[in-house]
Amino acid sequence: MPPLRIGIVGAGIMGDMHGRVFAQQPDCQLAAVCDPVLEKAQALAGKLGAPAAFAGCEAMLAATHLDLVSICTPDFAHAAPAMAAIGAGKHVLVEKPLAVTVADAEAIIAAARTKGVVAMAQFSHRWIPAYRQAHDLLAGGKLGEPLLACARKNDRIFVPTEMISWANRTTPAWFLSSHDIDLVCWCFDLEPIEVYASAVRKVLVARGIDTPDAIHAQVRFAGGAVATFEACWTYPDTFPTMTDSFLELITTGSVIHLDRKREQVEVSTPRSFEYPRNLLLYAYEDGDLGGAVVQSLRHFIRCVRTGSQPSVTLESSLRVTRILDAIQRSIGSGGPVKV
Repeated sequence: MPPLRIGIVGAGIMGDMHGRVFAQQPDCQLAAVCDPVLEKAQALAGKLGAPAAFAGCEAMLAATHLDLVSICTPDFAHAAPAMAAIGAGKHVLVEKPLAVTVADAEAIIAAARTKGVVAMAQFSHRWIPAYRQAHDLLAGGKLGEPLLACARKNDRIFVPTEMISWANRTTPAWFLSSHDIDLVCWCFDLEPIEVYASAVRKVLVARGIDTPDAIHAQVRFAGGAVATFEACWTYPDTFPTMTDSFLELITTGSVIHLDRKREQVEVSTPRSFEYPRNLLLYAYEDGDLGGAVVQSLRHFIRCVRTGSQPSVTLESSLRVTRILDAIQRSIGSGGPVKV
């Protein structure tokens, strides 16, 4: 069986991550990288051993035979390359969220169905064993009916001020809560009905970055269950981990706590106290990669090979976009809105 020829769209942090994982899969071949900054595309292509680099997705699609396109652009720039790749008949993996408007998400889904390609939004947290176990424990109502969920995902201020250059074009809800919204919807398996959200703007606006410091949203689901989602990215850089992540799931017969602030490791030195991250992607001594990102990309490769539907369905990813869209509308209106 010939290898899947893969093109990477976006030569930033996630493009590097996806590319490193795909490069280690025996049934994959990295064929090209594209980025609006051609020098970045060329640098990543050289690092990963891809033979071609382009300044745009359309040029890459026109000049290179590809089977699969991995879209690793900022969240506001997912729709155009996804539609171009699907239009060219390529299988498409899109970093979370699927799109930042309901219309774009629906268009991607319709195009994928029409073209008959395999497509998935990359909600890699579903492959973290603890989250998977929580889902399996709750499946089919084995531990009772969903009542309440509380999710917190907060970043050091390093993220919007230094790690990404496009924080003013997104929000902490799109960037952070998208993961938690997907996890709660997946574990509770309920349809969202209404959202009430608020945003705080002080720290980042003062630094010239026009985006909220924090967003707090409450989502009401069919059947009466309620979930709250907290996202903030102004923690001091002295906080011992890049991301403070916690999820609580309460049913009529159980409580499940998932605390990822510490991923089992604490490191104290004369200079700092830290909780190093290791569950999403970890490089072993021989360079082999492990973690949830690896497992999620391998799952997608298997789906492409077999033509089966990914476990992260396009419809479930549309639900996440609908909730995030409602969060934005609620912040704008100052009151509750229907999803």
